[in-house]
Amino acid sequence: MILVIVSLILSGALGFWLSKIISSLRERVILSGAEDEADRILSEAKDHAQELMDDAKEKSQDAEERIRQQNLKEIEKLEKTVDDLEMKYRAKRSEHDRVFNQDQKELQKQINLISERARLAQVRQQNYDRKKEKIGQLKSELIAALTKSSGQDIEMVKRQILDDLENQIQIDAKKKANLLEEMVKLDAEGIAKEILAKVLNRFPREACTERGIGMIELSDSAAQQRLFGKERANIKKLEELCGVDIELNDNAYLQTSGFDPVRRELSTRCLERMIEERNLSPQIVERIYESCKRDLFKKIELDGRKLTGELGQHDLHPEIKNMLGCLRYRYSFSQNQFFHVGEVGWLCGLLASELGSVKIADAKRSGLLHDIGKAMDHSIDGGHAVIGADFIKKLGEKEHIVHAVRAHHYEEQPSTDLAFLVIAADAISGARPGARRSTVNNYNQKIEALSTIADDFSGVLRTLVFNAGREVRVIVDSQKVSDQASLGLCRDIATKIENECSYPGQIKVVVVRETHAEAVAK
Repeated sequence: MILVIVSLILSGALGFWLSKIISSLRERVILSGAEDEADRILSEAKDHAQELMDDAKEKSQDAEERIRQQNLKEIEKLEKTVDDLEMKYRAKRSEHDRVFNQDQKELQKQINLISERARLAQVRQQNYDRKKEKIGQLKSELIAALTKSSGQDIEMVKRQILDDLENQIQIDAKKKANLLEEMVKLDAEGIAKEILAKVLNRFPREACTERGIGMIELSDSAAQQRLFGKERANIKKLEELCGVDIELNDNAYLQTSGFDPVRRELSTRCLERMIEERNLSPQIVERIYESCKRDLFKKIELDGRKLTGELGQHDLHPEIKNMLGCLRYRYSFSQNQFFHVGEVGWLCGLLASELGSVKIADAKRSGLLHDIGKAMDHSIDGGHAVIGADFIKKLGEKEHIVHAVRAHHYEEQPSTDLAFLVIAADAISGARPGARRSTVNNYNQKIEALSTIADDFSGVLRTLVFNAGREVRVIVDSQKVSDQASLGLCRDIATKIENECSYPGQIKVVVVRETHAEAVAK
């Protein structure tokens, strides 16, 4: 191919050169008219062209030989590669044939095994059918024997056996249920204690809270006369303005009483200012009242903003902030409710961070607002949880926050993790050492309520309350209450205590049933 191309190129070049020479000769012939000269030149040109042709042919043969030698090396290399690939293919084919033959043998082995198992299954089925038939015969013979020995109809015997079996199953099921319940409680209690321990360690705040001062001491009779005025005119004016009652006890202490804690605080502030005045009159009392009222409302607003700012709840409605500020003058079992709601907000947020399933901001907000109803429960009928929930709902709080506030004393059944966190945080804050002080009357009421609940159940002989109301031990009549019934009675008493009593922590219920047998040997 290359030789042909080179020949074409040389032929073209030669033809072009000859055409140029001939054209030149023709011009020369035409010009000079010397034909002999033209023939000579033409002859020389032909000779020269023949030399060129011979030279080109020789060069093309040399090129063809070089190309052939080069291609021969490439062909040998390709042939070697083909031989190598063919050897690898044969090796792979041999390996695949070996694996295929092995798989075929394994498959045949499995087929044989399945056939053997099918044969064994058939034999076992035949044995089962024979045994089933024999059992049927024995069953018929047993039924006939039972009927003959008991003199009862077979259906009555079946019913009696089923009733006995059902009673035994119920007893076993109750025992297993109680065991599982105890195991679940132990596991849950362990996890809960771990979470509570972490939260309390992260909240190292002192439990001693601010205490209210309910009485004002008068130094002498002159101060008393100056304060009261003619015919108690000054005190009457203050009582009219503040809406409270002011009494002087035998120990020369002034004491204010009223349902509204803010009004009581306002009257106390006014009395402190009035004692410092030298010339008191009803007009001066009114001026003092207006000044103290402005100062008190300003402090209430400032306290509300400060508390909400500490918990990061800046977007609360201004009326809600003011109500939180009013809690500064509200106490429950001597615990200041302003600091209490702050504690519950922080504790609820820490519990949410440990639990991980509740937003921390929502937990803080719910804990902060849970007792806001105590700022107005003196003027609105109903429990403080319901009052507070209705109040914040009217001011645009979200439904899950409202539910957590309403359900923290079970006026509404808690249905969210957030609601239960608020309940737990409220209990922690109230049960911390030094946080609250229970009176003797409240303690006696609690003991009486627990005893009354347990005594209402049938078969109860005596109820004992231990550990400051943390454990209720119920002694029952063994003739009226069986072992099976005592298990259910224990749970029923605990459930009724949960529904009817309000208490921090937990109360353990123990049912004691004793069978006493006595005989005399003579």
